[in-house]
Amino acid sequence: MSEEIGGIDSTIVKLYAPYKKILEKDMNRVIATSETELRKGKPESLLTNFLGDVLLEQGAKVAKNEQLEVEPSVSFFNYGGIRSGLPAGEITVGNIFELMPFENQMVFLLLEGEQMHKFLHYIAKGGGGSVSGVQMKIANEQATNVKIGGEKLDYNKSYWLVTNDYVAAGGDGLESLQQNLGFINSEVKIRDVIIDYLEEHTAANKNVTPKLDGRISYE
Repeated sequence: MSEEIGGIDSTIVKLYAPYKKILEKDMNRVIATSETELRKGKPESLLTNFLGDVLLEQGAKVAKNEQLEVEPSVSFFNYGGIRSGLPAGEITVGNIFELMPFENQMVFLLLEGEQMHKFLHYIAKGGGGSVSGVQMKIANEQATNVKIGGEKLDYNKSYWLVTNDYVAAGGDGLESLQQNLGFINSEVKIRDVIIDYLEEHTAANKNVTPKLDGRISYE
């Protein structure tokens, strides 16, 4: 016979309690150390650059490990999906859940050069954002002087974009991305790859040290 505790079945509470303790313990687990506080901002910021770089690097690893035959050239985090910053000093698993509370998965989209440019216009119109693999100027809400991987954007080439499934489905006004040359869902959670990245760096005695590098700036 069970009773209710605060409106919740006591049987459920008893079943959940040990898992809650395990979850709380993991949430408090320190996985990295940052030399400075990371906050999001535009056109670029320490946090947006950090996330963009992590996604591009981890995207390449996931593609290789899963034998996807994909080489991502550009990464993109939708600005609204970045829900908090990261503190100076110790970074915990809980901090990453606060940063990325959604269950978004890593996906790859193949875009023609012209479509990639239009996508970058979207970023320019929004005043910047979280990307990696790209250098660009913003002029009259347009992306100009665009380089990808250090080379001038080529309309005759196609590029793999690594992002999340929400964006790929047209979220945040990006319906145009649904028209692409290729789509692959890795089914790997982006939050997990961020945690993996931080743990790997900590194991190698490396701190989080993102920098502003002018990847997005105004003319």
